[in-house]
Amino acid sequence: MPSLTASNIDTLFNLNGQISDTIIETWIDYAIDKINGYGPELPNMSGTAGSKTVSLESKERGVVLDVVRTIYYSCYKGVASSTVGGLQVSTPDLMSNQTVLDAIKEAARMLNEIDVSYG
Repeated sequence: MPSLTASNIDTLFNLNGQISDTIIETWIDYAIDKINGYGPELPNMSGTAGSKTVSLESKERGVVLDVVRTIYYSCYKGVASSTVGGLQVSTPDLMSNQTVLDAIKEAARMLNEIDVSYG
């Protein structure tokens, strides 16, 4: 099973160490908790803060990465709150967007389905 670490996220999102591993680990655990709230029972990260890891099946890892990316874009990337040409612009809260939550819920439902082998 592939493992997932803060270092994987740092590399994938090209963060270059700008966000601490402990914060990224918090994102990963939150993503797993959010997915688990819809049925699956994915394990949380374990180990020492800053060097935690979690082993997931490839399909589980993909869903967790998508949710972590949503958290990253909601909280860190995107447009900082500011005024542009008289308009107030703020970072979108994607984790409160019903369409995003429905997509997470659907992905979790698909992870929760039983794989059947007829071979």
